[in-house]
Formats: sequence, structure tokens, C-alpha cells
Amino acid sequence: MRKKKYADYAELNAEELEGRDYEIRVLQGGHRSLAALAPHGGAIEAGTSELVEELHRSCHFSAYDFRAKKRTGNRGLHIRSTRFDEPRALSLAAEALFTVTLHGYRGEEEKTYIGGLDTSTADLIGTELAAAGFNVDFEPPSAIEGKYEGNICNKNARMQGVQLEISSAQRRAFFANEDLRSANRGNRLSSFYTYAGAIGRAMIRAKTIVRVREIQMSE
Repeated sequence: MRKKKYADYAELNAEELEGRDYEIRVLQGGHRSLAALAPHGGAIEAGTSELVEELHRSCHFSAYDFRAKKRTGNRGLHIRSTRFDEPRALSLAAEALFTVTLHGYRGEEEKTYIGGLDTSTADLIGTELAAAGFNVDFEPPSAIEGKYEGNICNKNARMQGVQLEISSAQRRAFFANEDLRSANRGNRLSSFYTYAGAIGRAMIRAKTIVRVREIQMSE
């Protein structure tokens, strides 16, 4: 099992085989200016791929999913968000005005840390999630705060995005029997759809607010 994480995509691609060890899915949505990305999906940070897919399905976001699928050693396919340079992810993010990246961290409290440079949209997402009954925290540890401009969450056309770090306890709560294994992640509970819906509503609202401001400024 590989324990050392890859420094960038070129290094990963030189040793891992796409289609066997991991898959990359890019889904173009009706809201091309809104993008959701799971750079550590599949068996790395389980549950994030499914949330990105749901944002594409129900909210018409464009979506990017890096899905690790090895039998063992999937954590070794983790590329740090500040070094995540897979070309399709960069292209999708660059086309969008608003981006949200979904991540997972180990934690036994149901919680979502909200970070990134787009603080206005982060506030909207946090408000929607809290109103839906989810525990949110706007002060993530520095290692997962998403404030570095080189972070994939901030690589959109506005150079500012939102990073959500979802605890393992919260991600387990999205699925039947709190089971995060791949075979069970299709058994989604109502909380899964409520969570994704809250993110979708917040980002669509953020887009609307910016559009209204642009119209007002042009008058």
C-alpha cells in the first residue's frame, strides 16, 4: 500500500491508471456558472462524490468528481487541494463564477467546516445548512480553511470559492446504517438530499445577488 501522497496530478498519473485505480467524471450542468467539485472522492473522502452528483442532478450544477476506487490504499491518491492541478478540474473551475469543493475530515461530531475565499457565498451556504438543522462552523483549522489562492476551490473566474469540510460522522449520517462503504452509498437518507439542497439554494441565490448588482451598476 502506498502511504506517501502524491505531490501533483502528473506524479499520480505516472503511477496510477485511470479507469482502474480511479475515475474522473466531468458533468456539464445547466447552471454553467455554478460548479461543485469532489477532488478527493470515491474511497478517499467517502460521500463527497455522491454529493457532487446530487448537486448536478437536482440543482443542475456543473460537476467534477475524482473518484478513487482501488481495493486498498486509496488515501495514497490524495493530492492536496493547494496542489490539485488535474487539467479537467482546472478547466471546469475556470469556466465557473461560483465553486464549492466538498471534502471530508475525520471527526465524530456531526459538523461542517466552511471556508474558502468567497466569504459571501460561504455565509449563504452556512445559513442554509444551519436552517436545515446541520451543525456548521465558520472557523476551520488552518490546514482546511481553504484560504490559499492556489486552492482548487478558489480557481474559478472570480478567484474565490467555498470549501466545505464534512466530518466522517456527518457523512455517515447521510447513508443507511451509517455505512460509508461503496456498496451502501446508494442507500441515501433524507438528510443527504436536504444537505445537498441547502448548498444548491445558497449558491443559486449567490449567483442571483451578483447578477442583480451587475444590472443595477449598469443602469
